[in-house]
Amino acid sequence: MALIKSAWELALEKTETLEADPVKIKHDLKVKEGRQLAAAYLMDIDVTKEETKAKFEGYKGEDKKAIQEGVALTLLSNLALPRNANFKEAFSKVLELGSILAQDDSQITDLLSQMEGFFSQYLQNQEDLIERMKQQFAPHLEQKQAQLRQQYGPNFNLRPEQDPEFMKLLDKNLAQLDEQYNNILLQAKDQLKVLLEIA
Repeated sequence: MALIKSAWELALEKTETLEADPVKIKHDLKVKEGRQLAAAYLMDIDVTKEETKAKFEGYKGEDKKAIQEGVALTLLSNLALPRNANFKEAFSKVLELGSILAQDDSQITDLLSQMEGFFSQYLQNQEDLIERMKQQFAPHLEQKQAQLRQQYGPNFNLRPEQDPEFMKLLDKNLAQLDEQYNNILLQAKDQLKVLLEIA
């Protein structure tokens, strides 16, 4: 009768045939190094564009391709819909990182520049949507406020943000707006991946 093998023994048998691919390991390490190079530039105020560019251009051959992939992945992960108008300050560093990565490819820098306008347009559309919804909801809110003033006195004021019905409707509409803009953003990111030759 055959012995029942433990999970440990089965795992050992499966891993015996696996071999580490030194080329892949080196590539993955360089990609990670590229990600760290980009993150250091984006996050550390003391790291200059010139330093980052010099380090980036110091790599050659396959190493440079892997570093470029890492920088590109970090750049792409930093392209997200902004939450407020202060995004421009941080986005200027993303644009500079893109120009290092582009290495004189105007298609990449043009696409990234267009994204700044796209993000500003998104925030404007978000503001417009909120304002429009407040105006549409105003009569309903006044009606509720009148009822609540009978209960709580003449000084009771109800803001749209305090009304659960308004907030639920607003969240639904903002989610639709986000979805539309995220779809366009995904297309732009895909276009960037093609231009940067990363999978």
